[in-house]
Amino acid sequence: MPSLFSPRLLLVPVLMTLWLGMSRPVFADSPPLHHPGEPSLADCQGDPPDSCLSAAGVLSPTMAVSPTLRVKIRPTGYIKGIYLTYNGLGSDKLRQHVMNLLETTELNAVVIDVKGDAGYIPYSTQVPLAVEIGAGRPMVKDWAALMQWLQERNIYTIARIVAFKDNPLATAHPEWAVTDGETGEVWRDREGLGWTDPTRTEVWDYNIALAVEAARIGFDEIQFDYVRFPSDGQVKKAAYSVEEVTQEVRVETIAGFLAAAKEALAPYNVRLAADVFGQTTWHNRDDMGIGQYIEALAPHLDVLSPMLYPSTFADGLPKHPQYRKAVEFPFEVYYLSTLQAVNRLKEVNPALEIRPWVQDFPDYAFDRRVYTPDEIRAQMEGARQAGGRGWMLWDPRVKYTPEALASAFPAYPPNEDGRVLVLEYHRIGRPEGRWQRTPENFRADLARLLSEGYYPVNLRDLAAGDLRMVPAGKRPVVLTFDDSTTGQFRLLPDGSVDPDSAVGILLDFHRAHPADWPLRATFFVLPDAGSSERFSFGQPEWGNQKLQMLVDWGMEVGSHTMSHANLSRLSEEEVRRELAQSQAALEQALPGYRVVSLAVPYGAYPQDDTLFAGEYSGQSYGYQAVVEVSGGFTPSPHSSRFDPLHIPRVQAIQSELDTFLKAANRDGFYYVSAGE
Repeated sequence: MPSLFSPRLLLVPVLMTLWLGMSRPVFADSPPLHHPGEPSLADCQGDPPDSCLSAAGVLSPTMAVSPTLRVKIRPTGYIKGIYLTYNGLGSDKLRQHVMNLLETTELNAVVIDVKGDAGYIPYSTQVPLAVEIGAGRPMVKDWAALMQWLQERNIYTIARIVAFKDNPLATAHPEWAVTDGETGEVWRDREGLGWTDPTRTEVWDYNIALAVEAARIGFDEIQFDYVRFPSDGQVKKAAYSVEEVTQEVRVETIAGFLAAAKEALAPYNVRLAADVFGQTTWHNRDDMGIGQYIEALAPHLDVLSPMLYPSTFADGLPKHPQYRKAVEFPFEVYYLSTLQAVNRLKEVNPALEIRPWVQDFPDYAFDRRVYTPDEIRAQMEGARQAGGRGWMLWDPRVKYTPEALASAFPAYPPNEDGRVLVLEYHRIGRPEGRWQRTPENFRADLARLLSEGYYPVNLRDLAAGDLRMVPAGKRPVVLTFDDSTTGQFRLLPDGSVDPDSAVGILLDFHRAHPADWPLRATFFVLPDAGSSERFSFGQPEWGNQKLQMLVDWGMEVGSHTMSHANLSRLSEEEVRRELAQSQAALEQALPGYRVVSLAVPYGAYPQDDTLFAGEYSGQSYGYQAVVEVSGGFTPSPHSSRFDPLHIPRVQAIQSELDTFLKAANRDGFYYVSAGE
């Protein structure tokens, strides 16, 4: 690695010394509350044309939403944020839309433009330079009321400050601007907007003054965007105060600015974040020509937010030719890119959080698709599984996709020591019976569970004690299906899923509630119960395809032994054969998939639990979760009483469901997630 990319940057101390030697900004004693005049929005450059709003919507005091106190996120909580643009602040409709989502969904954070893409500030700023250049153009009449509304609901507030793309400052002070090397005029990007020179400490001062003002107003986090050198337009003509702008100068300039901001914000209880191009997570030997080399930025940040939008990977995901059309692989783009950032920066700054932006706007680089709720959730899940600490939705139109967000209601006080319900289903068909649930009743079960705040997880996640994916205030539940019977998963002649089968009902219910009811269930399959019927859910012609479909949808495939054997009556060698061969058969049918869950037939355990892992005929096997056929609630996976090899279940018949769901509603009895 070239020495210029060492986190101990050579130029940072020099730039910091210059910055500290300048006169510091002067701040007012109290935050701005009210601006009586109505600003013109004629200069709403920087946002898409359909989001440039007429002045008629500006400065409305309307914020009437019934107060709902939310579960307060942890100090290092998992942020689920939404972006409210400068122009969106001035629209009653768009602002109310965002506030409604904050009240009614899992969202716990909002990113608000404090200096937007066009360089304007949405409240009556008291930073002298901003007043001088006319950058303050308020969009909300009572800013204090807005902040109070957010604080009352425990919403984490993030002040987005567009740093070096700043048309008002570049126009008012061309001596601080990036200039056109041929004409000497202010250089402009493709939007016709001027940029300030990142190497000028006067520009640093201005942005840092706005950051400090935002901290004093009450924001929890300062997020710098466009914290880079220009990337679009005729960048070869761009000229700076520094005679030669090398890669080393660019990297050390951006890092130096962030270091200065970090020092200025130290007296305030705020965190510092920076937005970076998503491609920077893959560029480990260069700065992409913009000064964003993440190892150099990381030491000065609390949060790094790469913009991992699949649409920005027009040439495909680097090093992964199978993801050439990146827009088709939202999970993979976010998982692999977030993993790159986490692995590169964990030693540079172990406390740094990677929190990417999520694409909730139409594609513009590939096929113009509009992401479905599932595809938006896939981005979130990819980042989570790779070690990301939250996400933020980006849609400059401020439309967003409510169906991609889990509901905030009902919600219960967190209780991660409570018990968990594992439901046991067998046949789905008619009529209702001891071992058979009708399609109508199964649909009613799902609706009841959803209405009472349950959230499905796979058995393997419960056994591993990993229930972080359950939204705060929700209650995990595991749906299990024994015997791989036809009614559980039936395909029609045209290849579609029978809507009256368990899988068809789960798919339909998920489509109706994509964020509140993910496709999670555990199917215990019999590879050999005297014929191939059970292995393929009664349709041998479909072979292994059904198993792969379940896994691809996010559900779990587990073993029910090889032949539905009563393990208590078998010798140790016979037990090993049943367990090893069934696991091997399923894993052979699912290349790359690890089978870790087992349902013992009849609830009959072998004489020795150590037989759940071992070797048979030179083949190793092992199970991490074993379920019984009854027993009631299972203890919390965080409890010392939890035994992953003896997980009780409740049989899904009406009387049992009524009894146990009623018991689950006792105060402090059931497991309730505190979120990530």
